[in-house]
Amino acid sequence: MDSLFGAVLTQLPELEKNLLVSWLEVQGFVIKECTQKTWKDHSDSLRLFSKPTPEIAKELLDWSIEPILCGNFTTAEKEKYKDMGVSLLWEKLYTEIHTFPSKTLPLSKLTWVVYTKDQNLDKHLSVFLKAMGQTVFTEGNLEFLIKRIQTGPCHFLILDWDVIDPRITVPGLTKLKSEKQFLSLGIKDFMKEHLYRDLKTGIGTISEVLVSKSDFWQVLLQSFPLTEESKNEYGWKETQKPISKLQFTFQEKHIPIGMALVESTDIKMIQTHPQIQNILDLFRWFT
Repeated sequence: MDSLFGAVLTQLPELEKNLLVSWLEVQGFVIKECTQKTWKDHSDSLRLFSKPTPEIAKELLDWSIEPILCGNFTTAEKEKYKDMGVSLLWEKLYTEIHTFPSKTLPLSKLTWVVYTKDQNLDKHLSVFLKAMGQTVFTEGNLEFLIKRIQTGPCHFLILDWDVIDPRITVPGLTKLKSEKQFLSLGIKDFMKEHLYRDLKTGIGTISEVLVSKSDFWQVLLQSFPLTEESKNEYGWKETQKPISKLQFTFQEKHIPIGMALVESTDIKMIQTHPQIQNILDLFRWFT
């Protein structure tokens, strides 16, 4: 498993920052607090910035260092960081520091190919899918996309039909669909002009599922973990086990006057796939 991030950008009170540092050190990281001028001096460490800026985030990304936002950022600040290419955000209460994830999931055997012609969206999708243990390739050229699917594994294909010309794209992908088995999730604005014309080109035969851009991230996040097991909406399940416990009899509701040992059933709600849910939470700000 790889690290989810290489730098932490945080605006936290000192005590909360120290708690975060301690948690990361427990996970095996060497932490170095840096500034924009000094971070390149600590190549073997996890860099922590207490006075971050979007410009620092952009510089880190230019060096292929994935940052995570952690702490108190305004909505406007978060949008600016997102536009800069930051994909990860952790903003839970610090009593939940144990849910702060630091590693990707184990690598699965599934491969995703992404073709949206939006570098920022491609980047966010790549970080998300890799965090979930998926292999992912992003393509910006139709010719390379066709070759990618022809020559390599492709289990899922993400397409943005609002920026792709279906008259050019559909014929080649239709031929591929007859040769290789893969599933496709398509982004489509159903309120956009010429919807019927676009649907007639056959985008629905390529993408088994079409969702609007506003619903896309919500649908994607809710779809993990990829499993045939039944899941409820909140990722919780009920467990029961037999137990022995004391049962009391009370007088006037609060004075105990009797006690017996009885056999009963302990019912608990436990979270399913907590590691997966913790990683998914890093991407909730896209919904």
